[in-house]
Amino acid sequence: MIIETLLTTLDSTDQLHVAPMGVEWGEARLVIKPFVDTTTFQNLGNGAGAVVNLTDDALLFAQAVTGHPAIAELASFPATAIRGRVLEAACSWREVEVVAVDAAPPRARIETRVVGHGQRREFLGFNRARHAVLEAAILATRTHLLAPALIHSEFQRLTVIIDKTAGPREREAMTLLREYVGRRQPAPEAG
Repeated sequence: MIIETLLTTLDSTDQLHVAPMGVEWGEARLVIKPFVDTTTFQNLGNGAGAVVNLTDDALLFAQAVTGHPAIAELASFPATAIRGRVLEAACSWREVEVVAVDAAPPRARIETRVVGHGQRREFLGFNRARHAVLEAAILATRTHLLAPALIHSEFQRLTVIIDKTAGPREREAMTLLREYVGRRQPAPEAG
């Protein structure tokens, strides 16, 4: 099963990097599959572990996908079992260390072992709007893989859900994602 998370890693100078990441979930082991040309992959190769943060704040996913400046300023605190940082916005988290790496492009397969965990607050879950933002965020990370017509069609469908069920944070998240996709993939011309 894939769980959508915010993965935090540190570079060799302890600079925090936050990336949205679908993680193959298990109790004792998690599998992370970053693209090999990403900061996440590089950071995992420098000896640091990672913190797999679980949050119900959809805006954070949108900010991470779009590289919004607020993501670099997220409050965090030191992990206890690895060299890493936990997001204060996390409901709960798993601290993981790398066990094995298959670096075959385009996506690596990094097997990790859970060596620490914690919880700050109850996970409230995702309503329809938060799910829509999460799906839009995933689409936004695929602009180099998917046809513009498909992405724009899906964004139109997801916008209906946002319009009906979103609060202010979900609306802000969807605006960030629409603008990001618009910069990376202009809308297809009407046929």
